[in-house]
Amino acid sequence: MTMHSIPGNEIIDRYGLDRFKDASTLGALTSQALRYLLQKGKILQLKEGELLFSYGDRVDCFYVILDGLISFYKPCETGRCHIRNYSFGTTIGFVAMVGLHNRSGDAVAAEPSCLLKVSAALFSEMQQDFPADFGVLQMNLSREMARRLRESDSKLAAHDIHE
Repeated sequence: MTMHSIPGNEIIDRYGLDRFKDASTLGALTSQALRYLLQKGKILQLKEGELLFSYGDRVDCFYVILDGLISFYKPCETGRCHIRNYSFGTTIGFVAMVGLHNRSGDAVAAEPSCLLKVSAALFSEMQQDFPADFGVLQMNLSREMARRLRESDSKLAAHDIHE
């Protein structure tokens, strides 16, 4: 199975820019910055069951889910354990990119999905070309990481894990 890409203009025509302004990662970006990301980034379409990335892969990008559902699995004693699902508007892979480490698990399309691939180069270019929007994007990404950290802490507390 091989994911394929489509032009950014096609995804804009299909959904309209306003849909993506409701995405937690892309919310509050100007129309110009949003169009910039969708046109300069790579838009990927995955079929159900297709692998987005694998444990140990080198990291040079992150993804924003534009449509569909991506399941994330980490290696564990029984093979691989489901950690969470990523749905519309959320990102997957940003933590690894910022942390400068390889992928820590497998990401698989749980249903047909469409994603925006934001390379490290595009992320840097956006900082230069749209500094105010870049600040908004950074805040959105930080909020998303904070929500995931809180969710992980709650799961640990529910399992009564002791140090």
